[in-house]
Amino acid sequence: MAMMERMHGSGGSGKLKMRMSNPLTFDPPIRAGELLLSDLEAVTCTPETMKRTDNPTWECLLGELRASRPAASEAIDQLIALRAEERRLLGQSNRVERLNEQRDGLGLSLDIAELDKGKVLKSLKTENIETASSILDLLDGLPIQERTLLEHDARIFEMLLGNVPSKSAMFSDDSGKSVRVHVVDQTAIETVIGIDLIIYSTCYENLLLLQYKRMEKQGKGWSYRISPTSNINDQLDRMDAFRSTVPSMPPSPATLWSYRLHDGPFYFKFCEQFRPDARDDSLIKGITMPESHLREFLALPEAKGSGGGLSVGYDNCPRYLSNTEFIQLARVGWIGAGPQSISLLKQVLEASAKGGRSAMFAVIDTPKKKSASGRGKKIK
Repeated sequence: MAMMERMHGSGGSGKLKMRMSNPLTFDPPIRAGELLLSDLEAVTCTPETMKRTDNPTWECLLGELRASRPAASEAIDQLIALRAEERRLLGQSNRVERLNEQRDGLGLSLDIAELDKGKVLKSLKTENIETASSILDLLDGLPIQERTLLEHDARIFEMLLGNVPSKSAMFSDDSGKSVRVHVVDQTAIETVIGIDLIIYSTCYENLLLLQYKRMEKQGKGWSYRISPTSNINDQLDRMDAFRSTVPSMPPSPATLWSYRLHDGPFYFKFCEQFRPDARDDSLIKGITMPESHLREFLALPEAKGSGGGLSVGYDNCPRYLSNTEFIQLARVGWIGAGPQSISLLKQVLEASAKGGRSAMFAVIDTPKKKSASGRGKKIK
């Protein structure tokens, strides 16, 4: 017996995905014919049938289970109680949206570092939503470091974001990998209009800036509308100025880890609206695009909407990075700007802060390996 819950998405199968958790094992097992309610196949629910058991049959089954396995009666009651326990980020408020974006940023960073994302995200305590100033306040048992930033992060943090208050936490495992997350705690989260996730890898010395944008459900699916007065136009202009200035910066010395397939730091994630469950470690689904791709796409006729503005969504944008693709590229340093870009990135982040956005800084620390042993290759 176990809790079954619907998961977000279908994994490309077109069928519902279900998650099993909190399993309860009966010892000895319940034998065929042991229960009076013998025709269980008639009330079986599958992703194809989605048949819900009527309440009298359900209560009858629970009664028989308790009677046949009295030692498990309390565990059965606890499992049933989980059905009524709501552990989602509830509501449509600005606070919930920003916490959801921070949750996604934390999950992305943990995935890039190949740490246990599920263990962290499933400790979400939604009862603290109304008092939380960041996603770190919702993580159960997490030692929040409100003291001075870790010494080796402080320099780059201040170069990017200045001397601003923040909350920090570190996640690690026994392999030498760690993620240190610093959330700017300067503005009340309910007044923030969006989250900027900055990712820095100490191994590849690359910087990524991911800006979250919320899509709306339209007739043909999820899309993000861009009006002539949208702030995304100003953001693209600032990023364009960054691109024109970077070539004049002195290049960093070449190393085993410095080559990039794409050396731009700016990415946009256009997100579906999604209420994560604390028992779920799914990231927000959406459309992730580098700034250069978005700029090119918006100049195409396919980007023009019927109302005269522009839009990017599933109905008109077939090429984008999924969460998995973005994570894979970031994990091995194929994308991102070099450390020589820090001073220019600071200008973009300062403008974002003035525009009401808040920042989240993740430092990913993974061992540098000078051979392919980390990719499963045997080295003689």
